[in-house]
Amino acid sequence: MKYCPQCNRQYPDAWTTFCTDDGALLREEITPAADPNWDPRIRGPQTDVASEQPTQWLPHDPPAPGAWIAPDERPPMVDRPWQPPPPPPRPRVQSSPPGIAIASFVLGLISLMFGWLCMFPIPGVVAVILGFVALGQIRREPHSTGKGLAIAGIILGGINFAFILLWIIWFILTAVFG
Repeated sequence: MKYCPQCNRQYPDAWTTFCTDDGALLREEITPAADPNWDPRIRGPQTDVASEQPTQWLPHDPPAPGAWIAPDERPPMVDRPWQPPPPPPRPRVQSSPPGIAIASFVLGLISLMFGWLCMFPIPGVVAVILGFVALGQIRREPHSTGKGLAIAGIILGGINFAFILLWIIWFILTAVFG
């Protein structure tokens, strides 16, 4: 039997080393008269139920917030079953520009480079038409690319068409005013 020299509480367990009330080092009860701190009023068991006597020192009040709780006294963590985490978001892959936008840009370049030599307005007109069709497709599909190519095709085709139109007006005016 061990006892606490400060609070005089008795501990029947041999494995207990410190007092649960004040943390003092327990002393072996060999001969109470030999110990100068011995008090005959040592606390005995506070309960009469035999099954409760070994655990009477455990706290019966709810623990303070943030205090340690024994694992078997903890409330269940969650009532719902475990579910896997959601998958990570897929990276947005940029699609290649639509073929119509590329065709508009290429025809606009061809019309600007060769249209003024042979006065051929067809590639410029086709570049403008394909550019507007490509812009319409890009507006319907929000993640589509190629808007810059379609606009460049429209501008280059428009420059070619305007240059040929001005050339025709100049040709008519020189024929009339001579």
